[in-house]
Formats: sequence, structure tokens, C-alpha cells
Amino acid sequence: MIEVLAPQLLILASAGSGKTYQLSNRIIGLVAKGADPEHIVALTFTRKAAAEFADTVLTKLAKAASDPQAAAVLEKELGLSGVDFSEVLSKISRSLHRITLGTMDSFFSRIVRAFQYELGLVGGRFDLIEGPRQEIATDGILQHILGEVFSSTHGGEFSHAFRRASAGREQQGVARNLREFIKTWHLLYRQKPHFEWGPNDLISHKPEEWERSKQGLAIQAMDGIEAIQCTPGQLKALKESIAEIIDHTIAGGRLSGDIGALTKSIIEAVTQQNGDTLTVKFRKEFEITGTTAIALRKLVMLAAQCELSATAMRSRAVHEVIAAYDEQCELLLRTRGRLGFDDIKLLMGEWVNSEEARLRREAIDFRLDARIDHWLLDEFQDTSPAEWNGLLPLIDEAISDEEKRSMFIVGDRKQAIYAWRGGDVTLFDQVIDYYGSNSASKLKIAELNESWRSCPEVLELVNEVCCDKPTVEAIFGEAGRDWKCPAHESAPPLRNKSKRGHARVEMTSDWDEKFERMQLLLKQLGVGERELSCGILLRRNDAAAKVANELRSRGFDVILEGQRKPSVDSLIGVTIGQLLRWLADPGNQLARGVLEMSPLHPLLAQRHGDDWNGIWNALTSSITTAGYRATIDDLVRNCGIQWAPYNQRRIDDILQALSEIERRGSASCREVADSIERLSIPQSPGVAAIQVMTIHKSKGLGFDVVLLPEISNKVISEANRFRVMQDTDPSGNGWLSEAPPQWVRQMHPELLAIEQTWGQRQQHEAMCMLYVALTRAKRGLYVMLDKPSKTHDFNKPSLANWLMRAVGLDALDTEEPWERGSVDWALDIDLLKSTPVTETIPELPTPKLEDHHVAQLTPSSLGNHGRNSVEGMAFGSEVHRLLEGIAWLDENSPTLPNSPAGKACSGLLQNEATRPFFTKGSRDIRLLREQSIDADVGGRWISGIIDRLHLHHDAEGKVKHIEIIDFKTDAVAETATLMAAYGPQIEAYREAVQELHPNATIDCILLSTHLRQAITL
Repeated sequence: MIEVLAPQLLILASAGSGKTYQLSNRIIGLVAKGADPEHIVALTFTRKAAAEFADTVLTKLAKAASDPQAAAVLEKELGLSGVDFSEVLSKISRSLHRITLGTMDSFFSRIVRAFQYELGLVGGRFDLIEGPRQEIATDGILQHILGEVFSSTHGGEFSHAFRRASAGREQQGVARNLREFIKTWHLLYRQKPHFEWGPNDLISHKPEEWERSKQGLAIQAMDGIEAIQCTPGQLKALKESIAEIIDHTIAGGRLSGDIGALTKSIIEAVTQQNGDTLTVKFRKEFEITGTTAIALRKLVMLAAQCELSATAMRSRAVHEVIAAYDEQCELLLRTRGRLGFDDIKLLMGEWVNSEEARLRREAIDFRLDARIDHWLLDEFQDTSPAEWNGLLPLIDEAISDEEKRSMFIVGDRKQAIYAWRGGDVTLFDQVIDYYGSNSASKLKIAELNESWRSCPEVLELVNEVCCDKPTVEAIFGEAGRDWKCPAHESAPPLRNKSKRGHARVEMTSDWDEKFERMQLLLKQLGVGERELSCGILLRRNDAAAKVANELRSRGFDVILEGQRKPSVDSLIGVTIGQLLRWLADPGNQLARGVLEMSPLHPLLAQRHGDDWNGIWNALTSSITTAGYRATIDDLVRNCGIQWAPYNQRRIDDILQALSEIERRGSASCREVADSIERLSIPQSPGVAAIQVMTIHKSKGLGFDVVLLPEISNKVISEANRFRVMQDTDPSGNGWLSEAPPQWVRQMHPELLAIEQTWGQRQQHEAMCMLYVALTRAKRGLYVMLDKPSKTHDFNKPSLANWLMRAVGLDALDTEEPWERGSVDWALDIDLLKSTPVTETIPELPTPKLEDHHVAQLTPSSLGNHGRNSVEGMAFGSEVHRLLEGIAWLDENSPTLPNSPAGKACSGLLQNEATRPFFTKGSRDIRLLREQSIDADVGGRWISGIIDRLHLHHDAEGKVKHIEIIDFKTDAVAETATLMAAYGPQIEAYREAVQELHPNATIDCILLSTHLRQAITL
């Protein structure tokens, strides 16, 4: 039995072995021993898993409090006696809202929210942006960057860097390339700030040397070619190979594509052989000698060296592109407090990079440390180094006091399928090595391999495949030698006959046969008729969509990826989405065409006529006065259609999302359209539904029936997927580069070693993927493999080969499946009731906001008046950023850049009319910069940001006078233009602030950088 209350404990828990059970025992035991529930932190990676923590704890305590037998069992598991479980239940229930049982992301977000300024975020109120909002923010920054490229001289630098970075990929679109760079490189750029990009060691020749030298070397190669002892066919092939080599161009040329067999043999010979003779093979072996061999060696080596140099130089250009993108992220997002989850994790771990950050973090840890005594970390194999760095200072403190504090870690190396998003399974070894020897109380390690999920037949297949060490090593080599999978056994309650099941591995010819087999199995098992849950798990999103659509066409109730996408998967959702697109861009002919064919068009024509300009004006006016939700709700309710439950659910999803957007405040129609287009709602299936999803999404789930129709026979890993090289030295620094073509990597042992390490990680993750897929099944597990061709190689590293060899289906003439148990197991499962359970959709309340005028006020929403170009917008953004950083001139004189924006700010600060607004003197003033404001004032919703807010206090500390100051960069000729344009905005701010301070006098001032004047409204 596991000593679940050991001060420092790490549990290696196989799939279905009850890690949530052990986590809940740990929490109950800690509280039973006197721990304050509020001082416990339990972290995992999904909200669902976090909710399971709380449910399991409360359910277990309720049972123990009411059942003496259950109490005795729980006491034995905890290693305690005389526990008053009623008191423990009461203690936890009273503190439940203050216990930290959540995700790693939410925990870090709470810390950043509580200690924003201590962490260095001073530019604006912290705002977590995730999901669609983050995608919209990214697209906005890309549009801003591209706008600079095409409209300003400054953008030329970015343009040159981008062309260098995308050399060899000019056929791809600009935006596509940018998104690709960002997805591949941006997080690495931020995680590895001290790394060298495109290191000098990779640059030995200028890429242009290839074009200058190749013709001369080719002539030398041809000079001695007739003296080579070979057949006429080999001689012809040799001449063609020389032509093929000199046809190569650096950065994606001939040698990186489909080349002849002899050319490949020549490259291999140059790589592997020394001397002046090259032994190559074309039909049969022959020797290339003399000047031809020498020149060929020089040609191949020069091409490889130039390719490697070009790759390194392109990597430096990629760095410039990513740096430019990150600069905009810093300017437009992070300095304004708008952070994504990656930003938060990096901020929490920044203490490892600088002394200043370390001191800031110490001040935070000192305050947090008094509130956290016990750490519980779930799914540790998915933890990233950034997350671990964020937690490490706090956990170290817990380890140092073994009498009162503790650490509990649980995870499974075999389920490490999230390396692509940062999960690092080697953290297990780091924790074991460090805390096993350096902690006051030695770290104890326990294993759980008894499954409470899967029946014996399912586990027999799991053991046959995953625990077959000789086959794993034979297929995956070094990665296989590192694979550890102890034998699994069903827990005693699953071993009786009523819990038996069925596992089967069979061969199919193609997808048509797979669909027929899936349909037959589902009908045999009674999925849709019996109380069975079913998961069909696949590797790729496109395959999941294909399977879902096919099964739907055959009459099955299917849920794809556990999500519904209202603006995509229903007629009315598509209509609403295109309506918002058209409102954002009246010139969008596709969106307008959809509207003309939609059920909403008759109502629109009836109300507003056939003039689309009139319809657009009417709808935008309605949105301004009533809001998005009320306007859309009115249309769908009054268009004369009684919506079916399926469509009504999508309508309610969209209306709820619109309410949330309006609750957050200001949003343009384009932002609203983007948000609705990306809207995705989690949906739990009933027992009658089939869940089709990727294996990644199935992590943590269990199904009565699991079908695996897509076990790939592709080689793992494919060399063409190796795109990023990185090497780290013992000090933690290193270098980054794009990967050169595979044939170049094969010629450099150090690069080949990096690729091999990457390949082993890919193989390990793929092995984990199969393990996760197999262990989702409770009673029925059905695997469908493609029949091998006559030339099939059963030795290459693939998941299909692993399965076929492990279960003995690795013969070309195999027809019989591998099978344990019988499909008849499902006959004992109860039929569904005749009246199916349907999902009840609650009536969504109409927010109070929709009954009022919605005033969405931001500086950008009221026009740019003279600076409406992208360049003007960038100028305005930089001016605001510089002025945001200024507190009081008489306390700290700022250093401004010698840029147009810097000069504009300097002029404002030096002018006698405007300088006093940045001078405090002896006045008692509280300064607020970039102050967000959201308020319902007289039936209008006011939402915006005040650039600078001065709260003047009297001798008693009460606010007696207020100055609302807004910076304006518009290139106008007179003050009246600014007053007319921004008067309503500033007056709305005045009304909102007056509500907060009714007894204070308020002045509203526009500070114009162009006019260098203070304009009082």
C-alpha cells in the first residue's frame, strides 16, 4: 500500500490506476492531520480534471462520514486512525471556495493578477487573452506589421529581413509565411533569450560561392570521366548525376528534391568515404576515380557548406522577423497588461534570467510562501520547463520544512503526448535526482499499475504490445530501450465474468472496408441502443472530421472533438456569422450573397426594403442603441421560422457569446465577427452518442468501447518534419537554427546527432500516443490496421509495425485477427430507455445592458483625423506608449528617443502650456495612467481608456478635483477640430468619473502633440 501521506512523494501511475483517487486521499489526509485547506494547492492541466479533484474529495468524505465501513477503509488507506470524517468534510466544505484546486494556467494567472506591479507589469490592468481573443490579437499585429511594410520607409527593414527569412519559399503567401514563422519560432525566441541564431560555426562559405565555382568544378569532373571503369549505362548515369548536381541552387534546389539513385549514392560516398576514390552503386557497384572523383567530392562538399551557411543566415533573418513581431507584442499587448498563457508562464519563470527579476520574484514568494504549505501536482509528464521554473522557488520552500509542509507529484512517463506544446518528460528524472538527494526528507517513489478502468481482455492487448520489450527495442532502437512499461492488471472488481470484454486487432484493405467494419461493430455492440459510451480515436483532425461525417451519413449520432462550433455546423450559425462579416465589411460579396439566400433576408427586406445600404444602416444603428445580442436575437426570433432544437442550441450559444463580448466592453464589428467565427462550445456526449476525436483530446477520458481505425504505418520520425535545430551548452546557453536539407545534415555528425535526439523524442511521443489510445477502453477495444503490401518492411519504426509484430500479425499472408474475448459481452449491457434523455437548454437571461444605449468609446472608434494611415496609427501608438511611461517630470526626467514620436513628446513636455500637467510640485495628487473605465451612466454603457487621470486630494485625503487628460496626435490645423471630434468621448468620461466622485470638480483636457496646446473642454 502506498504511504500516501509521506512528506515528499512521487507516484508513477499507469493509465486508469487511480491517480485522482490518490490525489483525493492526499488532500483528505492532510486536512485530517490538521492542515488548513486554504494552504493546499493542487494543480493539473484541464478544468475537467480539477473539477474531478473536488468531486472525488467531497464524495469520498460524504460516504466516510455516513458509513463506518467506508470510514474504516479510508482510514486504512490514509494510515490514520480515529479520524472524524464529518469534521473533515465540514472543514473542507466551508473552505472549498478558497482551496486552490485548479489548472496550472489559472494558478499562474491569479498570481500575476495579484502581483502585477511587483512582476513589472505597470502599463495597464492585467487582462488574460486566450483562445479566439489571442488569435484576433495576433492577426491584428500581423496586419499592423504588413501595413508598415507597405506604407512606411521604416517597414523596408522588416521587408528585407522577411525576404531573407523566406528565401526558397517565395511561392508561399506572405501572411502564411509570417504565421508559420510565429508558430514555429516566437515561443523559442522568448524562452531562449540568450541563444545565438544561425551560429558562426555553421557559416564557412558565402552561399553565392556555389554559383561562382560549380561550373569550373563540373568541367574538372567531366575531364576524367572517360577513364572510369564502368558500363555504358553507368557512364550515362554519372554524366546525368553531374548535371543534376550543378543544376542545384542554394536554398531549396535540386538536391533537396527528387534526385536519381546514383546522385544519392555519390552524396553518401562523399559523406562516408575518405580518399580520392568514390565507391558508388548504380545497378551494381563501381569506382569513380581520378579528377572526376576529386571534383565530385569538392562539388558536393561545397554545395553542402553553402547550403548550411544559407540556412544559418536565413535563421538570423528569421530572428529579425520574430524580433519585430515580438516588439509589437510588447508595445501593443504586454506593456498594456494583455498577456496570454505563454506570457504568464515566462513571466513567472523570468527569475532565472536576471537579478532584477529574481529580486522581484523573491518579494512575491515571501508573501505567497506563508499561504501555501502543501503542493500536489498532477499529470507531471505534461509540465513544461517554463511551468516548472515558475513553481520551483515555492516548492523548494515547501521541501525545506518536512514537518509542516509537503510535496506530492503524480504522472506517467508513458502518457507524455504533449511535448509539442512544451511538456518535458525528463523533468521526472530532474526531480528524482535533485529531491532524492538534496531534500531534508528523501523523496519517496511509488508505482501504480493496477487498472480500475480496463477489463482483463483489454489489458491483455495493452500488455502484449506495450510491455513487449524485445519488440519495442527492435522497432524503435534507442527510444525503445528507454521505454518502461510494467505489466498491467485489472483491479479485483473488474476480474469477474460480468465485467469481461473483448479486444481485437484486424487487417483492412482501405477506408471503405474500415467504415463497413466500424458500422458492423457499432451495430453488433448496440452503440446507440445500449447504455454504452463509445470513442473513435484518430491521429489527425482531418481524419476525425472524415470519420464523423461518414458515420453521420450512416445514421449514427456523432459528436466531433467534444465541441460544437455554432457558426460552422448549422444553417443559422453560418447565417449569423456571415451577417456579422457583412456588417464589418459591406463590400464582402460572399457574406452578402449568403444573407440573400438565408432565412433572414425576407424579414430584412420587409423591414428595410431592398436597398442594402438601408439595411446596413438600420442594423448598425440597432447595434449602437441596443447591442449585438438584442439585434441578432430580434432577427432570429421574428424571421418566421420555428427553429429545431439543434439550431436553437446554436442560436443560444451565439447569443450568450455576444452577451459576454458586450460585458467585456468595447469591440469593433470585425472583432465580434472574428470571435463568433472561432466560437467553440464543449459538449459532453450522452451514453448513446459516439465521440470522434483525436487521441490528444481523449487524454484523461475512458469509454466502454474504443475504435482505433488509423494506426499509421508512416516512419517515425520523418526527416522532413525536422525543422528546428537547437543545441544547449552546460551553462544553459546555446544556439538555434533552421534545419538544412537532410542530405546536408547527413554530412555533419554534430547535426546528425541533434536530429537523432529529436527523432528519439518523436518516437517516444508516438509510443506514448499508442499507449494512451489503447488504455482509453474499458470493455471493448478494436484496432484496424492496413494490410501490408507485398514489399512491406516490418522492421521500420512505425506504430503499425509495433502492433503487428507484438501480436504476431507480421506475416504477409496473415488473415486471422488477434482476438481475446467475444463481442457478445455487450449483450449484458442495459438497453436505453424508450424515451431518450435530451439536453435541457436553460432560458438565457437578457442582460440589463441590452435595454440601454451601448456607447463603445475608444479613441480609435471616433476617427483618426489626419493620421488615418497605418504609419499615423503607429506614430500615435508610440506617442501614447512614451507618454504612458512618464509620471512626474520634477521627480524623474525621462529619456526620449530621437524619433518623430519622441520629438513630439519632447515638444509637449517642454511647452509652457502643457508642461504643468506633468509636474506635481507640492500638490497631493494621485496619478492613474491608462485607466480603463466601464460604467452604465444614464442608460448608456461607457467603455474606454483614460490616458492620464489626476485625482487631487484635500487636507483630509478626499478627492476634491479631477483632471481627465487625453493625448491626441491628430495633425489638425485648429483646436475646434479636436473639440468637435473628441468632445462626446471626453464628456462621456466626465459623466462616468463624476458618478464615482460626485463631490469633485472635473476638468477635461486634450493635450495635442501637433498643436502643442492644452485644450480644456
